[in-house]
Amino acid sequence: MKTGEYVWHYQVNPENSHDWNDAMDIELADVMIGGRMRSVLLHAPKNGFFYAIDRETGKFIQAGEFARQNWAKRIDPVTGRPEINPEAQYPDGKPFMMYPFPNGAHGIQAMSFSPKTGYSYIPVMEGGRVFVDPANVKGWTYKPGMMVNTGLGAPPANLVPPAATSKLVAYDVANNRIAWSVPQPGVFNGGTLATAGNLVFQGTNDGMFNAFSATTGRKLWSWPAQNGILSAPISYSVGGRQYVSVITGFRSSFANSPNWDYRQQQRRLLTFTIGGARKLPRVDPVDEPIQDDPAFVVDADKAKVGAGIYNSSCIICHGSGMVAGGAAPDLRKSGVPLDAETFRSVVHDGALMSRGMGSFAQLSDAELEGLRHYIRQRARETAPKGK
Repeated sequence: MKTGEYVWHYQVNPENSHDWNDAMDIELADVMIGGRMRSVLLHAPKNGFFYAIDRETGKFIQAGEFARQNWAKRIDPVTGRPEINPEAQYPDGKPFMMYPFPNGAHGIQAMSFSPKTGYSYIPVMEGGRVFVDPANVKGWTYKPGMMVNTGLGAPPANLVPPAATSKLVAYDVANNRIAWSVPQPGVFNGGTLATAGNLVFQGTNDGMFNAFSATTGRKLWSWPAQNGILSAPISYSVGGRQYVSVITGFRSSFANSPNWDYRQQQRRLLTFTIGGARKLPRVDPVDEPIQDDPAFVVDADKAKVGAGIYNSSCIICHGSGMVAGGAAPDLRKSGVPLDAETFRSVVHDGALMSRGMGSFAQLSDAELEGLRHYIRQRARETAPKGK
């Protein structure tokens, strides 16, 4: 950079109406495409297409599908613009099962590129979402504290997407196609690292740190890290010896299996090298029971109010369906909601702001009480039977 002046741009999602932002990582590479060496940007954003763009001019070179998608028929090879599937605009209120879902086919977990294989290694998510207008689309207004609103309505009862899945995908850049893929657990997994030793390292949400053959995808090595992993590993050399390091820790808005408890996670920096002999200390998770007060009578109408508040303001940290995914405490297991004054001091007044829990001072007393009723309702619905 010399002047900081604008040079070029390429827009991945013109007239984006599906909230597929384009903030994923970008790899720089020199790749043989179409019979000549090209200096490119490699990019796998949310929308499910893998892009190669001339990094000097910004000119579109090619794009191909790296995950399931049905919002576009293709990316025009000349203009670089998507040919949008008309059904993906859910015209006249007709529901449409869209792939990928709003989380995207690739999120913040970094991909990597190997000059040796010419492949990019992408942690891929495959999930669908029913896109349909909400009943109150014309009267919708923003409410303070609203952190989640996709602008979508409730899907028809007979149109339910299958459970989302994940996989590690090796994308052959020169040939613009998937070279291989490996199914993985759950939905969210860690970023990838490709090394000159023809290996791909990646952590997964089930607590394993794995090494794969960069050429074939065959798993060559695995280590129980005692915690889910979302970060991307790094490789470096000290005194001529190679090391691979990764940070353990997991968070999600969706429950995982195993589900990593916010307070009990083994957040560590793990470093590996050939000949390393250290072992992790044994960890025995503590079973934290779901809390309840038998004298608390759930009011269904109040719980409905609370569900609306929860799904717009609390779900990202405390989890879908109120089953926490490691980002924050599980409210079903917390004693705070059992006492109205304590709950108000935390949620409304911000008593735990120094610990990362924000203040929702805009909530009324009725909304706070609705949240308490919804928490009790979900706690009882999800408690182990017989307890």
